[in-house]
Amino acid sequence: MGVFKKAKRAVKKLTKPVAKVLDKIVPNEIKPALPYLAAFTPFMFGPTFGTGFGSGIFKTAAGQQMAARALASGAANLGAQLSQEGSEGDFNLGSLAIASGLGALSAPGAQDAIAGSRFTGTPGVTGADAGFYVAEGVGIPSATPQGFIGKGLTKAAESVQATGEVLRDPFSATLKDVGKAAFTPFIQGSVDLGMATARKALQDYERDLADYEAETGAAQTASDDARRTAIINAMTAGQHSQDVIDETLSLLGLDTLFAKDGGIASFKDGGIMDLGGKEMDMRTGGFIPIGKKERADDVPARLSKNEFVMTADAVRAAGGGDINKGAKRMYETMNKLEARA
Repeated sequence: MGVFKKAKRAVKKLTKPVAKVLDKIVPNEIKPALPYLAAFTPFMFGPTFGTGFGSGIFKTAAGQQMAARALASGAANLGAQLSQEGSEGDFNLGSLAIASGLGALSAPGAQDAIAGSRFTGTPGVTGADAGFYVAEGVGIPSATPQGFIGKGLTKAAESVQATGEVLRDPFSATLKDVGKAAFTPFIQGSVDLGMATARKALQDYERDLADYEAETGAAQTASDDARRTAIINAMTAGQHSQDVIDETLSLLGLDTLFAKDGGIASFKDGGIMDLGGKEMDMRTGGFIPIGKKERADDVPARLSKNEFVMTADAVRAAGGGDINKGAKRMYETMNKLEARA
């Protein structure tokens, strides 16, 4: 763990200055679109992209294309993440790895490169038999771990390339095929944008907490449930879907409430909650996205004098039938009224 933290700090020394520059030069209006554009990047390369890249290192055209596409896709993903407000040099390594991997698999010759790979030093396996997977009866059988991995990567490469063909020429495909092809990059872009929103919400929460302590002189402790509430409020106002909110909280390790104290494990699927006498921190107002159902009165929340709670029907009506849009409009109204107080 110590080595990992040191490596993370070393990387952040490089990415933080880049994030600051990108935050200044990239207009705020287009920042939300960047994660989606980056997610579609691996599927948009032409058939010859990357040919000749690193020819002194990669001997085959397929290897050259895979390396170039992995680098370009990873760079697009990293740039999109670092451009977001509140990045401070932090980024989702998993998303970066997925983007780079998809870029490599998008190379037209990726299947042959994978099938021709060799396991050097494998006891009792030499020559052609050391390949990942070529075909039934050739190379390592697909039932072995090596063959299974190779076959899986080959299938993934075929899927990525087929997706790229559809997305590069969507008018030649059916609407269903286009929607299916766009689903994976759209989800990845949504999660990356959700992570950026969550980081910004955490920064705002920590800053507000520090301001409160400075004004009152009362020491307050930042809790996971308060952080979680801040993220949910910010992402709901940003019209992120519940699936993206759940995924983001999971990536941040905040998908459970009071788990460190042995409390409830998760409430993303609803249900009566036993919070051990603790309630959601709603002192600054906000949307309640959890609980079994509307009007069930199963979410503990502590209120204060002169506060006013809207029903779910009122929130939905404010959004013209959309609960998330209604919550966003409620937040906007609350902020405007608070500014006049």
